[in-house]
Amino acid sequence: MFQLCRCTVAIGGDIRSVVPKTQVTPAEIMLLQSIHGADAVTNIRVIGELDSTVDEERNRLGGFYKDEKVVGMFNQFGDLPATLDAARIPVELLDPSWKPEAAKPVKKKATKKRARTEKGHFIKDDLATPDNEAYVEE
Repeated sequence: MFQLCRCTVAIGGDIRSVVPKTQVTPAEIMLLQSIHGADAVTNIRVIGELDSTVDEERNRLGGFYKDEKVVGMFNQFGDLPATLDAARIPVELLDPSWKPEAAKPVKKKATKKRARTEKGHFIKDDLATPDNEAYVEE
């Protein structure tokens, strides 16, 4: 699963010839940066997700930019960056009107484990009570 982005590309790094790209992945942004310059790709904004495997994305990029360029950038069998963070895209290149969503804190699921005595022996459940004394929540 890759982030799907839109951005603008200054062809050859020339800000007088800017082209919008509407559906690019972070790996494609890295390729565009290597072709046109590190600061030629700007106004990057995540617009969705692309449900694709690494091999499918390599084939797609190889069709656009030639396999030699893709292999030179990402090696023959390496993984491709799926997110802007993984691609290490600087915040300065993001669209200033777009703010990335903050990562939502993950709630820790309450788990139960076996109750033990002070000596470390398991405590058995007392069937005369409705509670289960053999397990405690962490």
